[in-house]
Amino acid sequence: MLQRHLQETYEYLFDTALIALKEGGSFAPFGAGIRKTGEQIHTNVDLPIDRSAPQDHISGLIAGFRLDEKENGLIAAGLVFDGRARSDDAPALCFHIEGANGRAVEVIVPYARRSVEEIAFDEPQVSEVEPEIFSELN
Repeated sequence: MLQRHLQETYEYLFDTALIALKEGGSFAPFGAGIRKTGEQIHTNVDLPIDRSAPQDHISGLIAGFRLDEKENGLIAAGLVFDGRARSDDAPALCFHIEGANGRAVEVIVPYARRSVEEIAFDEPQVSEVEPEIFSELN
């Protein structure tokens, strides 16, 4: 069951990030999660992009997920940002996804823009990482 929630969170983040890439190039980091009720949530941080760094948004998203966990209970949560692949510094969608059990994965999906509407993705690079969203709960 948890695996399904992690997969659904990843798919939602990927699909929404792809739309954002096609609409305007880059985007501010945003997140999504699934509450214990089964409700899927979308979240972002209202910071001025011209005066904030992606890390500011990511820190705000993590804080927001922790609050949502306390108030509503979360099964899974994750975030995505438009970053760079470590291997070759290519543009990449960078995901951090966690389950309430404390398991966390990082997924890096390098891409090349062929045109405004056409984006070619390379194979995802998946690695287990330390939890950040549910880390205070375990």
